Amino acid sequence: MWRAIAPSRHIYSSMIKLENIEKSYNGEPVLRGVSLEIADGEFISVMGESGSGKSTLLGVLGGFIPPDGGTVLWNGENIADFSEARTAQFRCRDMGFVFQSFRLISTLTARENIMLPAMVAGNCGRDMQDYMRQICERLKIESMLDKYPEKLSGGQRQRTAIARALCFRPHTIVLDEPTGALDSAMQQRVMQLLREVNADGTTIIQVTHSAAMAECGGRTVRIKDGVICG
Repeated sequence: MWRAIAPSRHIYSSMIKLENIEKSYNGEPVLRGVSLEIADGEFISVMGESGSGKSTLLGVLGGFIPPDGGTVLWNGENIADFSEARTAQFRCRDMGFVFQSFRLISTLTARENIMLPAMVAGNCGRDMQDYMRQICERLKIESMLDKYPEKLSGGQRQRTAIARALCFRPHTIVLDEPTGALDSAMQQRVMQLLREVNADGTTIIQVTHSAAMAECGGRTVRIKDGVICG
């Protein structure tokens, strides 16, 4: 039985704000003056065709891709000005990220991958471990925690990546196609879990091709040819 544990994270009252974001690759514009505000506690879905700039937008938002122009403000701070220590804190306390390619570390077990951000943040107490077990049970990966990524299926790796983003209870979780490798029943399970986490105050930002998955959020943002169009 799921039992929510009060999150041991900081609570913010402001928002994520992207201002006139520009990004090009080899001279080809990918993001064209994108501006977007995300309120604290929102659950938004970003939709668009392949090549529309969705994943680049998330990478810029998470500080993994530097924009060519514009600013990303996190709780009033420009993430481009973060020190190395503040960037590490941002990624191990403030924002959980689920990459489309999962980005699990091959030399770590599933359990170690999931717990890595919490370990870096020095937050591996009993509450965190209990919460991790609950998340893994919900995602049905509790029996494979001692396996290495190469021994996991694509769906199992995706669920491990989702557990890693959830377990250290960040303020915001960003997910790039979080259900692409999952069957329909597990897609619904993941979306239900995200809705519950969102109801507890976590901001959720997901990229998805699925209209059904997008409807799980409270707001849908559409991007076309690098421009927000709705």
